[in-house]
Amino acid sequence: MKHLCGCVLAFIICILGTTKIVQGKSLVVTSLLVQPFLVENENIINETKHVSYAGYIPDLLEQVSKLTKLSFTLSVRTDRKYGNKLPNGSWDGLIGDIVEGRADVAVGPLTETSSRSKVVDFSTPFMNFGPVIILKKPQSPVMSLLERLQRLFAPLSQSIWMMSGMAWLVTSAVLYMICHIDPYDWRRLTKDKQATLREGESFSCLNTFWFTISTILWQGYSRSPRSLGGRIVTTFWWLYVLIFIVMYFASMTNYLRVGPMQSTEDFYTNIHSIENLADQNLVNFGVIKGGATQQYLQSAKVSKIMVVWSRINQENTMVESLEEGIVKVRTSRKPFALIAESAMAKYFTKQSPCELYMVGDFITIGSYSIAFKVNTGLVKRVDIALLTLRETGVLKELEDRWFSGGCSKFIVESNNNKVKIPPFYGVDLGTFSGALIILAFGLILGSLATIIEVFVFKYAEQEDKGKSEARTPLTSSANRELPNSDPEPTTDV
Repeated sequence: MKHLCGCVLAFIICILGTTKIVQGKSLVVTSLLVQPFLVENENIINETKHVSYAGYIPDLLEQVSKLTKLSFTLSVRTDRKYGNKLPNGSWDGLIGDIVEGRADVAVGPLTETSSRSKVVDFSTPFMNFGPVIILKKPQSPVMSLLERLQRLFAPLSQSIWMMSGMAWLVTSAVLYMICHIDPYDWRRLTKDKQATLREGESFSCLNTFWFTISTILWQGYSRSPRSLGGRIVTTFWWLYVLIFIVMYFASMTNYLRVGPMQSTEDFYTNIHSIENLADQNLVNFGVIKGGATQQYLQSAKVSKIMVVWSRINQENTMVESLEEGIVKVRTSRKPFALIAESAMAKYFTKQSPCELYMVGDFITIGSYSIAFKVNTGLVKRVDIALLTLRETGVLKELEDRWFSGGCSKFIVESNNNKVKIPPFYGVDLGTFSGALIILAFGLILGSLATIIEVFVFKYAEQEDKGKSEARTPLTSSANRELPNSDPEPTTDV
């Protein structure tokens, strides 16, 4: 009988305590300063510092207060601990405040877990999240002078540059020999006194090589070859130069469009999920100590995720807070990736200077909820209020207001087709071989035309020489007879 009376008395006390909290409508809320959930503002008024709070959490509590008629008083922790079970069985952080009675409610990026649910009551989630990777966008490295010069030749492969140099030498040599041998070119005309000495030197050895290289640079020329063979070689050389220049500028345009160097592109595209971190050594990675993401990695049974967690422990790359992790991502000499919760990662990747992005599968592994003392009787009322806010779009409006920023393209999905940057491929010798074939055909055709011109000239010269020799004996005999033909003397009769 006494035991029964004790139980009834305890139940009445519990009900009276709950009624007192509900009727008094004054709940102490413990939270953490985590942007953009809760931000502290300091104002100096009459030499007195006044502290106020803004952010997602105050606005959420205001909306809940309107629907539940409850009022809240914020109490901010400075250690930034969410709540972990200590070896002695007690709890620290926000969960410890609830368990030990220092607060009635805990609100923030607080994840509902199985161990926490044993000591506190959680409301309906107001935000869901999944694990993502925060990385710094690749920056083009500072190049040496040699690397800067190499970039000028990158649009075309080395074999093309070598073959083009040989093509210039061969074309110049062939053109010089044609202009030197061909009887219809400037050199022979000068010999026959049909051209000036300056014109005869237009295609000397040095001037011929200068003529071909000036056409590559589009500098024009003063005289062109006069013979048919020389003009054929020059025409095909101009065509080769046109193809060379067009391909170079087209490939250079594509090269400049791609942007970062190939090694930077590989780094940018190879990491698109947590599992990929286990397969590389270029990037260090870590996680927020004591957070829900740490618990997820610690309890996961996937082999590659277990490797990730093992490396984090071995390299001791856990950070104390999200802000510390973001600073480490931005400033680490070796690339550093922070595994964090997508809700908080979204805010920081949207902020200037727009140098961060996040990747991941974007699966939901947890949610942020409001924590209460066990059996307070308030959870049902707050659940209804949160569901109402979700159905009316208020939660979405609050998220858009506080998780906005000026940066775009801050999310890279894990789909390879969306992540991969189109690579740059320089023009190879196989693609350029058509231009070399055209030039070789022109050299052969010009040489054949020169040979024909030489034979035609020789034939014409011999024919003219024969006619000249045929006329010469007649003239000579006539000249010999004229002096000996004295006039007969006349006799006067």
